[in-house]
Amino acid sequence: MWPSLIHPHIFSAISFLTSGLLLLQLLLWENVACVPRCLMKDGGCQKVLTWMFNVTSNTSETINRLSSETLNEFDAKYDPSQKFQNRPTMSCHTAWRSIPNSKRKAQRMEPVALLDVTIKMLDAWKNLLYHVENNMASLDGTPHDTISKVALIDGQLKRLTKDMQAIKTILSQVHPKLKENENYPAWSGEPYVQQSRRGIQLFGLHSLFFCLHSDAQKVSDFVNILRQQFVPNK
Repeated sequence: MWPSLIHPHIFSAISFLTSGLLLLQLLLWENVACVPRCLMKDGGCQKVLTWMFNVTSNTSETINRLSSETLNEFDAKYDPSQKFQNRPTMSCHTAWRSIPNSKRKAQRMEPVALLDVTIKMLDAWKNLLYHVENNMASLDGTPHDTISKVALIDGQLKRLTKDMQAIKTILSQVHPKLKENENYPAWSGEPYVQQSRRGIQLFGLHSLFFCLHSDAQKVSDFVNILRQQFVPNK
């Protein structure tokens, strides 16, 4: 029964790894509504949060690096004269007022609000691979490595989204202001990549990769800010 599993005295006798595995198992239960509050006692929850934020920080930095490489590879292949880079990109579909456009503004946000914003941004990219595969496959000479790299980014984004949502589930027990996330807008560049004109299609894809890297940089900053706020000096 739940009470016997989560009695505070048990946590004083088990290792950090066991605590982390138990919490993750609780989070993966299909019908779990929340993490029992007693997990917040005796530092057990804080240890798990520290571990999870370390993992998410590494994942976000990996996404940031891969998104930069993807943008550079795409432009090197399809925009060697830098025509796309010298013109304004389309508005990114994540350009919401609630998203801070600088690290300093993010640091001034209420932590629970910044956590929600971070999850929103991640969820907005959940169809990245779908867009890329459907629209790059018809382009002549599309580097296989680029599509493979996008697939890797897609997997890392899904992993990071899941981990951030798990962190939110834990924190919701002590931060009631955390709410369920809303629906997110679709990528605004779809009309561009569906064009038959190659130049317009390529510009749409360039903009997609530009926006992806821009958001990846923000997410990496936001995750590290949240780690410092929720698990300081770790």
